[in-house]
This record gives sequence, structure tokens and C-alpha cells, in this order.
Amino acid sequence: MRGMGRVLISQFPCLLSRICYLLSAMCYLLSSLLSTGCVYRSLTIRTQPPGAFVYVNNKLKGQSPVTYDFQWYGGYHVMIRKEGYEQLDDHQLLRAPVHFWIPFDLVMELLPLAVRDDRTWDYTLTLKVPADVPLPAWIQQDSKSQGQSELSFKHPTEPGSETDVPEPIPTDDSATASGETP
Repeated sequence: MRGMGRVLISQFPCLLSRICYLLSAMCYLLSSLLSTGCVYRSLTIRTQPPGAFVYVNNKLKGQSPVTYDFQWYGGYHVMIRKEGYEQLDDHQLLRAPVHFWIPFDLVMELLPLAVRDDRTWDYTLTLKVPADVPLPAWIQQDSKSQGQSELSFKHPTEPGSETDVPEPIPTDDSATASGETP
């Protein structure tokens, strides 16, 4: 029996080093699992027509379509510029989804998988009409609305129009259908 006690005491340092090795391996695996969780937030701004300069909170983000990563939810000022088009100014509210509300956001940040929140905003630009371009004759400003921006449209074929509509030029198909020879 005496020999048995010596074997256990002599194996104790080896057993202790194995336990320390297993604990350190488990801590490493646990920390690597918890540190892999990540939340990716991206915002894509598209315009029609593409190629406009996009500013978010007065910082140039690039030409549309542009995608960038954002950090915070909340209000954003969007300004879009393109030559030949009206400048577009907009204020958008970027709301957080429910799973990013407190205290759920902590759980989402610590999950061992990647969580994505991709948002897209679409804008349509309007053509800029230069002030020095005359309006066509069939668009006349209504005498009742002088000083207002309302316009009345008068088609050239209506009585009292100032322009004459030219006769259509006959094509070869219409000339042969009527029996005439070219």
C-alpha cells in the first residue's frame, strides 16, 4: 500500500498540467467563439439616373449607386447632386430593428455569427429646366393666374392657337394604297 501512495503523488504534477492545459484550451475556444460575433450595417443609396454625387451629413460618400457601412441609427441628411438635374435634399430616419434595441443588442453583438442589416434608399432626380429656355407656343400662361405658377395647356389644333400644324408627309405605303404611282 505504501507504493500506491507514491505513484499518485508522483503523478500529481502531470495530472495538474493536463488540467491546466484543458482549461486553457477551453478558455481559448470560448473566447474565440464569443469574439467572432459581429454586426454589419450597410446603407445603399441609388439614384435614377445613376452617377449622381451623394452626400450624407455633408460628407461625400461617392457616386450613386453607393454603399457604405454606418455605425449609428438615427436621422441622416442626404443631398444628391448631378449636373443638369435639380439638387435633392432629404432628411431620412434610419430606425433600428427590434433585435438591435437595448438589451437585445448586447446579445446580437456577442452571438458567434455575423448579423447583417442592409438598407437601401432610392431617389429619382428631376431635370433642371433653365430659365432662359422659351416655352413652346402651345403652352401659354393662363391670364387668370398671372403671377402664379399654374400653366394652361392649349393644343395647337384647337381653334385660336397661334401655330399651324404641318400636314403629314405621305409615305410610299400610303401613296401606293391610294392607287397613285410614285
